[in-house]
Amino acid sequence: MKKQLFVSFFARKALTKKTGMVPIYCKVRYNDTTVQFYTQIDVLYVNWDSKRTRVRGNSKKALNLELETIRVDIIDKYNALIKTNVIITAKTVLDFYKNNTLIMNSIINVFNQHNENMKSLIGIVYSYGSYKNYITTIKHLKNYIKKIYNANDISLTQIDYNFIYNFSQFILLNTECTHNGMMKHIQRFKKITNFCIKNNYITKDPFVGFKISFKKTNRVYINKDELYILKNIKLNSSLNKVRDIFLFACYTGLSYIDLYNLNIKNIQKGNDGLEWIYIKRHKTDIPSNVPILPYALYILDIYKKYKNTNRIFPMISNQKTNKSLKEIARLCGFNKKLTFHSARHTFATTITLTNGVPIETVSKMLGHNNIKTTQIYAKVIESKISSDMLKLRQKSI
Repeated sequence: MKKQLFVSFFARKALTKKTGMVPIYCKVRYNDTTVQFYTQIDVLYVNWDSKRTRVRGNSKKALNLELETIRVDIIDKYNALIKTNVIITAKTVLDFYKNNTLIMNSIINVFNQHNENMKSLIGIVYSYGSYKNYITTIKHLKNYIKKIYNANDISLTQIDYNFIYNFSQFILLNTECTHNGMMKHIQRFKKITNFCIKNNYITKDPFVGFKISFKKTNRVYINKDELYILKNIKLNSSLNKVRDIFLFACYTGLSYIDLYNLNIKNIQKGNDGLEWIYIKRHKTDIPSNVPILPYALYILDIYKKYKNTNRIFPMISNQKTNKSLKEIARLCGFNKKLTFHSARHTFATTITLTNGVPIETVSKMLGHNNIKTTQIYAKVIESKISSDMLKLRQKSI
């Protein structure tokens, strides 16, 4: 059955005032929902035509024009709402008519609004990569709602523990996401529901009872021997640039986004008279000051000659960079999945901790706000020490 909007008017005789005037109410009906409100118009009951739902008498022209304006405005608001993902009820239409603000009563509508706000802050608060991640999450959410509910959107009142659990399983079964990848999407979804709670769109937290947990994964990094191979392998021009930038990150611990934004102003002499990198991490806004080691300085001097306008290095997208690193790892004969973030792991392990740099110093240079994060790398080093000592035992010294 086609859903239709009906707008009508009636006189509430039971509310007749002492002056004999009767208030005129507007009734808005949509599907099986109905609301009514006072139009601020009063007439004598004898001047109300209940069949035509219009005023008669001397002032009928002006008052009927007011009523018609109300009717047209409500219909206009309804027409605007049907172009959105809002779950429409008579109350929704009335709220939109009275407040002239977009109604936030459906999950996709709220998510879209969040993403639009996020998009406007790219480069100020958020990176494009973070925004892109939310676009992917909402894509999975839309697919889930379409498959399970056969709808484009659902009411916020339908979001509960079962919805979240089933959404998490849907991601695992219908995408290439690992457990941790799925949890990242659920983590973003939780941000949206928290946004709803803070804005009083919902009153209960649907995540009660649902635990967001990540499985521990092995940190992929380059060891000393692999660094030597990586430095000396012959590559074409495009892969050579990626290799140089990756190696610079290996010797500085900078993340992709921090290296992408690195400019000549970030390079300054420290109190020791040597070159340092002074930045605030894009992810956490925590200072990350790193002395530039000789090999990193060698790479830096090469690219400083190009005098790029805003950035030192000619960075391509993170996705394309990781694709190139996959090819470089193949050419080097590395049996590991190399990504740009592996450079940060390499700095923490092979470059610093393995060479006796105190974990507190490494933590500062990495810009970690909690040393427990850095201790993950220390465990990696412990496993290497165990492996090295095993080899020593086998030599029967």
